[in-house]
Amino acid sequence: MEGRLQFLACLGLALAIAGCATTEKVEEKVLKANPAPDSGFLENPEKMQPNRDRAPFDRYWLSPDFVWKRYSKLYVAAVDTQHVFEETLWEKINVRSIDVKKDIADLAVEFHDDLEQAFRDDPLHHFKVLEDPKAIDADTLVLQSALVELVPDKVGLAILGTAAWAAPVAIGVPVGTIAAFADQGSIAFEMRGRDGATGQVVGMCADREVGPMRVIDVRSMTWYGPAHDIMHEWSSQLVELSNTPKDQQVKHSAYFTLMPW
Repeated sequence: MEGRLQFLACLGLALAIAGCATTEKVEEKVLKANPAPDSGFLENPEKMQPNRDRAPFDRYWLSPDFVWKRYSKLYVAAVDTQHVFEETLWEKINVRSIDVKKDIADLAVEFHDDLEQAFRDDPLHHFKVLEDPKAIDADTLVLQSALVELVPDKVGLAILGTAAWAAPVAIGVPVGTIAAFADQGSIAFEMRGRDGATGQVVGMCADREVGPMRVIDVRSMTWYGPAHDIMHEWSSQLVELSNTPKDQQVKHSAYFTLMPW
């Protein structure tokens, strides 16, 4: 009962904020993020470089011998959550009873499923998506991914009744990383592709996107609403990369977000 009352109180505050903003013109804006620092998930992240002439991610690397057409099968491994940056706002502030680690784990499962579904829905049917790791063979490309950052924005924290966002340095959040994104919130991933026969890493990428990562999203009433859209976009971009010749660009789709009220 107490938890429900807390939720209703939060919702009431959120709707009050919404009411104040209804007279404002709905704005569309582009939010840009700096690359996230390396999490330790990738063995040789220094190989990755910005390559917007080719890839839509912050950093990207492919082995000189890598050819997408070399592989006819794809296996998507479970998304890693053990490399989420420890110095996050959630690690420093116990702002709610919901298990934040479960939030991240749920998003990891969703990202995994998004990746599988995006390649299944590929109109060119480039890959047969495998579900059983025992079926991995020399024709298989293995994707291993990690969610490495999930940061709420100031509004999300304010709705929960904490002013900790106003002084991120005081709670131990490093300047230039998470503190820099407190206004908008952020989500980041890292990924590597392995050859199914040799286990050799044949490609890597990493990206960070910013947006209104609301703990309570008034628009959709879900946790971290826009994070779902961003993960879906990452999945679609990977499919597009697999179907686009090396000398052609896959553009970074500017992340447009409408005010949630």
